[in-house]
Amino acid sequence: MVEEPPGGGGGRGGRLSRAVLLAAWVAVLVLALFHGPGPAALRSWVEGAGASGPAVYLAVYVVAVFALVPRPALNALAGLLFGVPLGLVLALAGGVGAALAQFAVARHVAGDAVARRLPEGIRERLDALAGGRAFLAVLQLRLLPVVPYQAVNYGLGLTRMGVWPFASGTFAGAVPATAALVLVGDGGADLGGPVAVAGTLLTVVIGAVWWLRSRSAAAAGAGGRRG
Repeated sequence: MVEEPPGGGGGRGGRLSRAVLLAAWVAVLVLALFHGPGPAALRSWVEGAGASGPAVYLAVYVVAVFALVPRPALNALAGLLFGVPLGLVLALAGGVGAALAQFAVARHVAGDAVARRLPEGIRERLDALAGGRAFLAVLQLRLLPVVPYQAVNYGLGLTRMGVWPFASGTFAGAVPATAALVLVGDGGADLGGPVAVAGTLLTVVIGAVWWLRSRSAAAAGAGGRRG
């Protein structure tokens, strides 16, 4: 069983509060899925907001992610509307903000509902990521293009992983792909393929270093016990 994450309410009052929040989240999710904005609507909203455009973009980014609007489209939209420097900052902020929102939903609102839908082996592996190398674990997951963004957000919300390694690993791992898509939106070259290959190679390197360090630490511990 997955242990109740920090912040989970205990007793009847806590369970009732979580049930109410879960019902509200499901209602918002259904509304977002069936009536949420598409990329064209998002562009219209942001362009119509004038000087408040960056704030509107960040707000609707989170709603759009819940509505399953593809994040590549949202990141390219930032480049189209704001150019590379500001667009990159906004796209990264939006991606981290959306990830934290889904992380919080899994941890404080819908943890039981999400946990029941995860295979037992996956839940155990996610719990193992909450240790001392949590940042590297999140970084690897974000760099791999085949790992679903939302699955990582909800899955890690079920663990005792701290918010800081989750947010910082999400930010660092999102930089390459986000920068490529913002550049595409700004009219630059399509770097999606090279970025995906580079991200996969970097993930392999990080994993190899992690494995070697773990083996070294285990060998040192075994040697100390024999001594």
